[in-house]
Order: sequence, then C-alpha cells, then structure tokens
Amino acid sequence: MNTARDHLSSVRVIESDDPARLAMLREEWAELFQAGAAGNPFLSWEWQYTFWRTLAQRRPLWILEARERDNRLSGLLVLTGRASIGTSRRWCLLTNGITGTDAIDILVRPGFGPAVREEISRVIATSMPRWDVLDLEDLPCGTATIGALRGALAPRGARVVLSPRFACPTFALRGSFAEHLTRFRRREVFLRRRRWLERQPGYRVAVAETPAEAAEAMDDLLRLHQLRWDEEGGSSGIPRGPVQDFHREVAPLLAQRGWLRIYRMFVNGRSIAAVYGLELASRFYYYQSGMDPAWRARSPGLVLIGKTVEDAYARHLTDYDFLRGSEPHKLDWATDRRETCALRLRAPGLRSEAGAAAEEVLRVAREAAKAIAPPRMWSALQRARRTVSASGLWLTSAPRIARAGAPFGAPSTRVAGRGPEPVAVAPPVRAKRE
Repeated sequence: MNTARDHLSSVRVIESDDPARLAMLREEWAELFQAGAAGNPFLSWEWQYTFWRTLAQRRPLWILEARERDNRLSGLLVLTGRASIGTSRRWCLLTNGITGTDAIDILVRPGFGPAVREEISRVIATSMPRWDVLDLEDLPCGTATIGALRGALAPRGARVVLSPRFACPTFALRGSFAEHLTRFRRREVFLRRRRWLERQPGYRVAVAETPAEAAEAMDDLLRLHQLRWDEEGGSSGIPRGPVQDFHREVAPLLAQRGWLRIYRMFVNGRSIAAVYGLELASRFYYYQSGMDPAWRARSPGLVLIGKTVEDAYARHLTDYDFLRGSEPHKLDWATDRRETCALRLRAPGLRSEAGAAAEEVLRVAREAAKAIAPPRMWSALQRARRTVSASGLWLTSAPRIARAGAPFGAPSTRVAGRGPEPVAVAPPVRAKRE
C-alpha cells in the first residue's frame, strides 16, 4: 500500500478569511500541535492567536486548513496581509515581523507532510491571480515547504527567491553542567561573579512557572528589559506598546500549558536581572532578557544565563536554544547552530512588477540614508518603524481571500457539507496586573 499516495488523495484544503475561525480552531489546533509541532512554541495556538489578537486585528487573514476524509485537521497555515509599497497585494506568515519567532512553518501531522504541503501549495498557486507577493520569513532552512511551494508556483511563472535570515546558536545537553563549564570560555569570570553575587544580602533566583506568577514576573522582566535598552535608545526586541501587551497576554497562556519559565535574580529584595524562557519537548528556549544597568559590572546576566543552563541539565532536557542572534553572550555557551531563511514568491503581472520596482527604489534610498545617518539616529528610526508596524498603523489594505472557485470576497469559512461546525471558544482573559 502506498500510504503517501493515499494521504495525498484524502487531503483537502478549506480556506477562510474569518478572524473568528482562529478561536474556533483552538482545540483542534492544540491536538495537531501536540502531534506534530516538534516542540516549537511559536506554532502553538496560544502564541499565534494572541499575536493576532494584540497585534494584527487590523490585518486581513488567509487561513488554510488541510483536512482528511474524516475531517480531522492534518495541516494548518495562517497568512496575514502585510504593508506594501504601491498597490501590491502582499501576504506573510501571521507572526512574521515584530516578535522574533523562529522556524515558523506549516503545522503538519506526522505522516501527512508531503500531502499537506502539496495540497496547500496547490491552493496557493491556484489563488495566484488574487495576490502579488508572498513573503514567508523565518522558515527553518531545509524545510520541505520550500520545495513544495517552488514546485507548485514556478511552473506558473512565479519568481522564487530564497535568502538567509538568522543564525540561532544552540547546544545539546550532554554530560553534566560541571563538564559544560570546563569547555566554557568565560568559566573563571562566571564562577567569580557567581560567588560574589551569592554573598550579597537577600540573593536568590526565583522561577515563575504558573499562571498566578506569570503577570507579575512578566511585568518585572519588561521593566528590566527596558532598563537595559533605554540607554541605547530603546529595545527592538520588545519595544514599548503593543508588543509588550502581547507578552503580557501570552504569558499566562504559556504558563497554563506548562511552558513558561521566567528567571529572576534578586538582591536586597529587588530584581536585578531576568531571563524569559520557554520549555517544552525537552528543549529550553532563551527568548529574551533584562538587566539593571547599575549592576552591569557584576555580570548578573551572565550568572543568570548560567543558572538557566544548570537547570536545563538538572531537568534532563536534551537541547538549549538561544533563538535568533549571534550575540557574544549566546556564542559563549553555544556549540552549534541552526538557521532560518526567507522565501519570497512573486506572482507574474504588471502590478507585481510595479511593486518590485517601487521596493527597489525604496531599498536604494534606504541604503543612501543609512550611509549618511549617524548610527544611533538610524537605529532610532528603525525602532520607530517597528513600533508603528506593531501598532497596526503602517499597513495598506489587502483584499480578502475567498476560497478557490468562489467569487472574490465571498464568505469562505467552510466548504459546504465538509467543514467543521463552528464551536464557540471564549478568548483568553487578560491577567490582571498588580
């Protein structure tokens, strides 16, 4: 029996542009995530839905559900409209852009990968008259999604461009923490700083893991993160405003799933450093951090990262992932890396070509401005652009996507007689802040 061929013939794609569909999918999404996400928290309903709720409600959605004959969800891809130059109709992965989510991909049930990717790619290809550009950033390099989309779209005249994005330092947890320290370049500095901090009055490290602890710990981490970056003009990782609101909303949901780990270091009853971590499928993800600059000379950040590594060994995890960025404080610990890439698909046509020409003019102008602007000014301009993007203000309108074969703009929540009956799912309640 050719299982792959049987799966291919049994999978169909249902399209929707209804935002309410995201809430309705919660239970099915969670089951599919548990089966096939390989422990990537950024593919979870909690992360994706909260992103839409706090950062993307003004943007159009294109939801593609791959379903089996018995209606079980076997694959899922959520796209959203994105700001573009001119009249180009541009789409991207829902969480691309402003929250630093790596290795975003089609969520696929094990055993259905080729069927799901081929059918979703086919639907995107047949919908090409209704879009101009697909920008799929932060895909895992080597994902089969790239080949499936290229195979479906290139024969129809689409231009396909693959480019590198980020290196993500990692290391496998083998042996013990003590053995790891023997290979650590800054071992002596780390041990000396740790001994000094441990002697300070009220020194302790606390880990917030539960929904009850999440709100206060997240507020404290955001405070320390801003303290760290305000002296350099502000953070690009978690800028003030809607992105902070996103993390306040998502933290209790992550804690409910048992994934949240916010480490905080205290001295004299006050926190001086924090690490925002996620843990699932035996992997620790170092997402963000913060530190009181008044303590910089004592390296509390270095010591706290060491504590997260020590705990990862003690908890018998298998991998530690620093996510995107090759900063020295990550490379000091890491021994390996994975990479992400961006796939740009440009449909043929005058509108698409005009958009490409406008983007090239903007790119040249940006490079010229960067060449003459002082570095701090340029960094401030980049942060301002991200803040405006996060607010939802920097967005041109994009058309709604109807299901293939339906009149453009027609309702497309479900295929008649095939889609699941809507099940009301209450949206998550925002945790009260103390």
